[in-house]
Amino acid sequence: MSLQNALVKGARAEAASSSGKELTEEEVGLMTGMTAAQVRGTRGTGNIATPALNYSWAASEVLSGWHSDPLYLGPYGLVLDIPISPDLPSGPNSRSFESLVHKYAGPSISVEIVLDALLKSGAVQNLGNGIVRCVARTYIAERLSPENIQAFAEAVHNVIGTMAVNLKRTVRGTGLLQRTVFADYGLSVEDFAKFNGFIRTTGEKFTEEVDTWFSNHSNKERQGAIKTGIGLYHYVENDEDREEYLKLLQEGSNDEL
Repeated sequence: MSLQNALVKGARAEAASSSGKELTEEEVGLMTGMTAAQVRGTRGTGNIATPALNYSWAASEVLSGWHSDPLYLGPYGLVLDIPISPDLPSGPNSRSFESLVHKYAGPSISVEIVLDALLKSGAVQNLGNGIVRCVARTYIAERLSPENIQAFAEAVHNVIGTMAVNLKRTVRGTGLLQRTVFADYGLSVEDFAKFNGFIRTTGEKFTEEVDTWFSNHSNKERQGAIKTGIGLYHYVENDEDREEYLKLLQEGSNDEL
């Protein structure tokens, strides 16, 4: 139910921010691929805990800081292994995981929770003797964890938001970047595996370049009011799900007639 709740919450929030309109259960169903009964069933299930959003964001910020802060980089820009706790009282030049969390996620964020999340995700390794190593630039939460469910809701909200902005544009070249590329005639199993490897490599390189750009233009010395970013996703169509979605879409169109 948590995943369905996340979908419904994202759809309703986007509609409220873009048009101020309260969606019907049928309209939410069309946007999320759910039935009206499923949408109705999410009412009263409660909100996703705020701490999940905070710590998912905190883990990502810590990794970003670890890869961009000169204090945590060695020769050739390689990230350094660091102690979990500083030997000396925390200060601006203390190199430790604790200092890293406080600097990039804030003093109110639990160092233990962030470290545990990063260890479980595989982004950080515990080398023993109180030393940790960063082995990934991107934080991916555990499957079906509160952090992952919240990230799912955010992704749905952002995609819907981009599409809503672009639906309203009247001049070509305005709006937000939105591109879709697909295999016109499908792929064989062998070519699909090759494609998966190809986009993982090129996609990771592109997101790292964007992350570096943000590090240079969005930091404590250079701040702005516009919260923006990009999101990449790879989809595989499921014929049964697509048929069910088209059926719901057709039913919704008939109801309006």
